[in-house]
Amino acid sequence: MKKWIVLLIGALFFALAGCNNQAEEKKEETKQAEEKQTEQNKEQSNEEDVFTKAAMAEPDENTMCVFCNMKVYPKEHELGKFTTKSATENGDVLFFDDIGCLFNYERDHGEATKKYVRDYNTLEWIELQNATVVKADIKTPMNYGYAFFAKREDADKFISEQSNAMIVSWEDVDKVAHERYMKKKQMMQNKNDGQSHGHGDNMQQDGHQDGNMNNDGHSHN
Repeated sequence: MKKWIVLLIGALFFALAGCNNQAEEKKEETKQAEEKQTEQNKEQSNEEDVFTKAAMAEPDENTMCVFCNMKVYPKEHELGKFTTKSATENGDVLFFDDIGCLFNYERDHGEATKKYVRDYNTLEWIELQNATVVKADIKTPMNYGYAFFAKREDADKFISEQSNAMIVSWEDVDKVAHERYMKKKQMMQNKNDGQSHGHGDNMQQDGHQDGNMNNDGHSHN
């Protein structure tokens, strides 16, 4: 009988020890999960802070387009409503004087984490994918002719007031920008190969022809 009592006590001891070990392991797992969640929340908060600042960033009087190296207009200027920008994951903000420059810059450098355009009416920044795009006969810095709207009804109203204006997709915008990009590359290649003489003088840096002084007061030669 004493032998069975000893065995029973031993079994209970090992069972309790096992339960304590499991409890400690679970407690450690919970602690690690909480620490991981805290770290993720911290990273998310930092990322939100980065993009909050990026969303508010504005060009100054010395800002140049990182693609074509032309002047980037502030929103106070009549052409500032066409300024665009992108933000990298580490918070670097890149400004462009027109939407085509943003798309073509990304062909060489990869897509940015966030992209922004201005609402045509309010001049407030809106994320690119949330904007309604209208192609119209309007003057923009690099003659792309696109206006952007946060609200579809504002885009419809604009179209009703403009001749030959229409809503287009971002794929349409990218296609036009790509065509200019390829044209630019081809003309640069022709110039390098000595096959083209005098045809590069009237090329704007985004790849489209415009030898005259633009209405914005500076030449894109």
